[in-house]
Amino acid sequence: MADRTTQFRIPDTDRSTEGRLYWQAPHPPARGVGDVSAVDEDKLYIENFTYDGVGPDAFFWIGNGSQPSPKGHLIRYPLNPPDGKPVQLPRIDGKNILLHLPPGIKVTEMKWFSVWCRRFTVDFGHVTIPENLDPPRKRVLPEFQRLAHGLRSGNITILDARTFYIPNLHYDGLGPDAYFWVGKGPKPDPKGHKIPNEMGSLDILRTYEGEDIELQLPENLTVYDIDYLGIWCVTYKHNFGHVQIPRPEELWVPPALGQTRIKAHITPSEFDNCRQLSDDLQVEWQAKEQEVLIRLTARMGENQYIAFGLSPTSGKPEMLNSDIVVAYYDKDDGSFHAIDYSVTAKSQCDGTSGVCPDEQVNGRNDASVIGGERRDGITSITFSRPYETNDQLDMPISRYSDNIPVIAAIGQLNARKEANYHEDLEIKSNVNLDFRATGDNSCTLLAGGGHETTRYQPWSANVIRATTNFTAVIGPTGGEHGYSGITRNVARWKTAFDGPSQVCYQHLKWLHPPSDSMRVHTSDSPSWDIAWWINDMLIPEIYVERGQTYYFTVHGGNDRLNSAKYHPLYITSSHEGGFGQKTVEEQSQEQVFAGVSYSKMGMPEATAAGRLCKWRHIGMDAWEDSLTFEEYKETLYKDCDPGLPGSLVWTVDEDTPNLVYYQCYTHRNLGWKIHVVDSGYKLRREGDNGGCTLIPPHLLASILLLALTIPLR
Repeated sequence: MADRTTQFRIPDTDRSTEGRLYWQAPHPPARGVGDVSAVDEDKLYIENFTYDGVGPDAFFWIGNGSQPSPKGHLIRYPLNPPDGKPVQLPRIDGKNILLHLPPGIKVTEMKWFSVWCRRFTVDFGHVTIPENLDPPRKRVLPEFQRLAHGLRSGNITILDARTFYIPNLHYDGLGPDAYFWVGKGPKPDPKGHKIPNEMGSLDILRTYEGEDIELQLPENLTVYDIDYLGIWCVTYKHNFGHVQIPRPEELWVPPALGQTRIKAHITPSEFDNCRQLSDDLQVEWQAKEQEVLIRLTARMGENQYIAFGLSPTSGKPEMLNSDIVVAYYDKDDGSFHAIDYSVTAKSQCDGTSGVCPDEQVNGRNDASVIGGERRDGITSITFSRPYETNDQLDMPISRYSDNIPVIAAIGQLNARKEANYHEDLEIKSNVNLDFRATGDNSCTLLAGGGHETTRYQPWSANVIRATTNFTAVIGPTGGEHGYSGITRNVARWKTAFDGPSQVCYQHLKWLHPPSDSMRVHTSDSPSWDIAWWINDMLIPEIYVERGQTYYFTVHGGNDRLNSAKYHPLYITSSHEGGFGQKTVEEQSQEQVFAGVSYSKMGMPEATAAGRLCKWRHIGMDAWEDSLTFEEYKETLYKDCDPGLPGSLVWTVDEDTPNLVYYQCYTHRNLGWKIHVVDSGYKLRREGDNGGCTLIPPHLLASILLLALTIPLR
């Protein structure tokens, strides 16, 4: 039976002292203790290690002979010493130590682990490694299920109890409210919760094009607490794809002890701004929804730190009373740190004032390190900082465009790896940064990657009149030329009378008066990457007459178990749709005209669901290069699943509002407007209007405004 006892510990030969290191009696000055654990096949962990440092040439040592001897292998600690040469063990008092075995050495092939003096060939203490030791191992899982938005990946690996490695990740980034998602149960659902992306941010997910990333669970979670990892859209309550986590009793993965370093996956192009603060220091930043991402890059020594933050005065850079983050590289274990500091006195921290980490003076560390790199004397550290922290020691960062004075310094870390006060600032004159800016780039050593936002003109809106038969299929949105541009390009002052307005110009009298609830809505809500195509047109505006019957053949998919392939059509008063997602209270505020029925228990059910037909891209999405909808359509082809379409039959009642919408029952913001007009509207539109001149909608507002400016007599 493999040994999985005592939480990965290597049992000592003396079972009463299981997992303990005891130094040999002939050398009492070198006494020490520490609990030893096998983290995985090539790493050991010593908890609360103590050693007096007296040995003249002592190192951690491992081998496979019958007992410790010179025929062992030296284990470097620290792993990467400054000059590349092994460093003999110094005095260590109660420290937790992570050890990386030499390349090619596996703990399962070794028989002992020792603190060994090379000069005098003396074993200061050792622990015996059992033959049946079964250390934790990385666990390889399947790839993400491919359900929506082009999500796919390679096989996902659990690196340790809090870290996932996802290779070759593809995702189109079009989910309007999508996040990495974990929780309990067989698949993602609203009861789960979001976790940070590979940059440590909780922002909506971006596009991934074959990238290898690592995700780390929050400190209060491990893989033993969750049943799945996936990508979930909160707004649409939709699972884009997930992978199942084995049951806890089937998992045997390394503990999360900091051995897995999350790499910084932020490239220069992902920062909007870069400012050269001095010859040796630059800062890049990117505004996010709830935080600012900041990367500091400096030419500096391994024992130095970068201090960057907000100055209390605008006239000149001032360190006293400032709010700073101290970022540094720890050469002992190769880690990067970003620590929130306050500067209340020109002195070292005494526990109440001075240059103090916020956590030492009843504050909180609100800087979250994302990653870093140290190469050729250049240190680069990326961290995030919220706009507001609710910590009285912190200064807020404005969420709006505002020039904020900043300070920066490079200094020497003390023995406790803390910063001290000094007057030598890297910023010699007043420097202001707008943390909401884009395209602020003065860097000479590294490109800032600023970019401008392009505004695209929407395509001309498609219109369908004088027909009673419609075919509804699913297709792409056409980007900013299409769905988002068309639905946004509606003036908010317009009423629901959007065709030629039903107003008699001679008398300014409504032929069919509107209600307050029938104001037109623009689509400010985020749209999916799919939309309704009616009669081979992207979200056309449809005109129907009261009293007439209309027939919709629906090809939106009927797979109830996969909402990416289940898009029943319905007619509604809601400009966003998604009736099936809504609460009972929300449903009661919506008027449904067709496509929904109710069971005897009063439960709603979609009635117009059929096989899936979808317009697909021949290659890449070409919406940016398509000047017209017709050009865009040439880059697509229609693909239909086997099966029968659904059917929706709608007879328009006389009391139907002037504006309703065709929408998707299971998702929001896929459809657009249906204009409802009185019977005989077509005749009046062609001239038989009873003496009234009908006004095009784009002229109506001007006429009404002019009328309001004419004084009454």
